[in-house]
Amino acid sequence: MNVALWAEIRRLAEIDKLSDRAIARRLHCSRRTVAKALELQQPPTPQAARRSSMLDPYLDRIKELLAKYPDLSAVRIREEIARGPEGYTGSATVLRRYLRRVRPARGRVYQEVHYQPAQAMQVDWGECGRVQVGSTSRKVSVFVAVLCYSRLGYIEFTLSQRKAEFYRGLVNALTFFGGSPRNLIFDNLKAAVLNGSGRNACFHPELLALCGSFCLQPVACARRDPESKGVVEDGVRYVKHNALAGRADQLTSFEDYLALAPYWRDQVANLRIHETTHERPVDRFEQERALLRPLPTIPFDTDEVVPAVVSPHARIAFDGNRYSVPPQFVRKTITLRANSNELRLLHEGHMVAQHVRSYQRGQLLVLPEHQLAALTLRQRPHQQALEQEFDGWGPEAREFHLRLNSRPVKTSVHVRRLLNLAKLYGRAEVLAAIARALELATYDAACVENLLLAQRRRRQLPTPTLPTPQRRELIDDIELEPADPALYDRFCHHTEEDSHGTT
Repeated sequence: MNVALWAEIRRLAEIDKLSDRAIARRLHCSRRTVAKALELQQPPTPQAARRSSMLDPYLDRIKELLAKYPDLSAVRIREEIARGPEGYTGSATVLRRYLRRVRPARGRVYQEVHYQPAQAMQVDWGECGRVQVGSTSRKVSVFVAVLCYSRLGYIEFTLSQRKAEFYRGLVNALTFFGGSPRNLIFDNLKAAVLNGSGRNACFHPELLALCGSFCLQPVACARRDPESKGVVEDGVRYVKHNALAGRADQLTSFEDYLALAPYWRDQVANLRIHETTHERPVDRFEQERALLRPLPTIPFDTDEVVPAVVSPHARIAFDGNRYSVPPQFVRKTITLRANSNELRLLHEGHMVAQHVRSYQRGQLLVLPEHQLAALTLRQRPHQQALEQEFDGWGPEAREFHLRLNSRPVKTSVHVRRLLNLAKLYGRAEVLAAIARALELATYDAACVENLLLAQRRRRQLPTPTLPTPQRRELIDDIELEPADPALYDRFCHHTEEDSHGTT
């Protein structure tokens, strides 16, 4: 009997006052069905007929095993009931279906946590796929920090989850919030926890230094317990499903990720109506802002500081790349300080080199002055002195020298020729000609000399010449009186004697 038939029988009996026989005749059912329907005060519930199962003969044995071993697997139970000539011959799938029905559901019971303003901040990493950086494919990660009361969020995309990136993200998040809460909640990531977990966690000394600077209480979650920081877990999920979903054609470079983070954070995430608080995070944050502890007056140093030994090739390795070092520090230990944009190399507290940080892999980054210094050390003393004299003229001379070294010519010959031209034309004119040669991308001493000659012809000046005696040693024996500039006045002015002589 279904509900529709039960309802119609009751209507005909109570409203139309028909007899059981009349109702049975009209509805084409038996009078027994009519009588049963009138006895029911509640609608009938459908009950599927139980089908016989291959497990029926073994149910008692299964119940005994479960009473003794509640966590016994379906495979082991099947092995037990399959023994003997009349053992179970069915599949384990039927047995698993039965065990799911009779065993109690296993799982944790969670309790919702309510946070007070400025009580805690949760942080976590999320993986966002890969992006091409130059010729290298790099993983993109997102650092997410959420204030637990207001749900105000901060995100930052990075190309690694290194310790320095984690600390830099923390400092940037606290700076964005304008203060620090009382507790910092995170999972057992290597940048924060050396060993242990939860209440037994042993924190990294650098993390403790950061927490001490911002007056934070570090709180590590238990191992394999992401629900303990569900606020930031929801934040990471929201970034993946909202900020990144459907933007694959827009995020073609890491710069696109960097531009997306502040826009999505300020225009979308912090302005939405949060599904838990039913308020906008920016509005709820106003209740929390005044309770945050002020930031320290001395900024926390988040640079990655590592010692490195300079290789015999005047190189150091960092993050998959090699960077040049002045050759005088070969085989010495220097200190490398790296932030998100640059690398600084220090020796005994003094900076000896500075590089723009590369996020590609397998790159060799050499500064021109380092290459020139290395080439200088390989030269003979006399040749080295000539080239040092030439380099002392200024940046144009050093650039021209470096270009000469890249050509298949003998650099010392060209440098000596340029020094001789300076004696003849003067250093200023030679430097002007060198600058013009650099513009023309012509790196040759003969080109510089031709430019000097052309310049003098345009100015209608004679070409200067140096005396070239047959025997140079005779020059030392020549004694000349010092020149008197007054002797040249007669060529320019008429003296009084000359004027009397002409009258």
